[in-house]
Amino acid sequence: MTAPPERPPAPPERPTSQQTPGFGVPFLPLRGLEVAGGRFIGRTKLAIGALYWVPWLALSRRAAVSSGVTREIETLGLGALRLVVSASVLVGLIATFQVAYQLKSFGAQVLSAQTIGWFTARELGPLVAALLIVSRSASAIAGEFASMSANAEIDALRAMGLDPVKYLVAPKLAALLIVLPAMTVFCIFFIEVGVLIGNLLLGVTANHVLADIRGSLQVRDILVGTGKSMIFGLVLGVIAADEGLSIERRVSAIGEAATRSVMFCMIAILTVDTLVNAIFYFIPSLV
Repeated sequence: MTAPPERPPAPPERPTSQQTPGFGVPFLPLRGLEVAGGRFIGRTKLAIGALYWVPWLALSRRAAVSSGVTREIETLGLGALRLVVSASVLVGLIATFQVAYQLKSFGAQVLSAQTIGWFTARELGPLVAALLIVSRSASAIAGEFASMSANAEIDALRAMGLDPVKYLVAPKLAALLIVLPAMTVFCIFFIEVGVLIGNLLLGVTANHVLADIRGSLQVRDILVGTGKSMIFGLVLGVIAADEGLSIERRVSAIGEAATRSVMFCMIAILTVDTLVNAIFYFIPSLV
């Protein structure tokens, strides 16, 4: 009677996710840093690739190319115009009432328009415009690309020798680089309209408010705000596109990508805004 065959040796146990072998430190934070670093590198490559094709979109005379960018501008910009106008007026009213309340104890509530003007051009305008476009369009961009990824349409484009970054991401990025500065100018204007309405409700004359607004606003401040908005547009387009293009092939991943895109875009825009403001503070010559 033959002896039963010997069992193969058991494979060595894999280290758990709580600890890295040889190190007495938790593994999960290191894994998180690794994943975050990989996503940052991937998004940087995507941004460089999309920016590489933006001049081609701007200079191309092909009707299909120019109409694609025009369509994205209409979708991302003109479709959000009513939202931007109404929200900006409300932000101007809120800012006026809050600043006037604080200045009331000093008997200087008539200076609320002058106090808000500079801050509106550099901070409120670009930030409100960016967050409104994020809330409206980031999920739409990510959801569109995620749906195409789940249905293997992105793979079909690559199989035909077409670059998805060139034909899908670059037009949206080009549109955002145009739309967000324009929306920022609209935001600045209509926030000041809200400031004017708020001061009229507080009993300040229109001539006094308009004079304060003209004295507090400078072209340089508006240029700084629109420059910020271009950076916000780049961040928004790259993160939303990356979230949509990097999903797994399942239907539930489409909603997850849309949710993550809004969350990551908001955090990234606030982070970039903080860094820019810190640079302006520590290097006053740039202001």
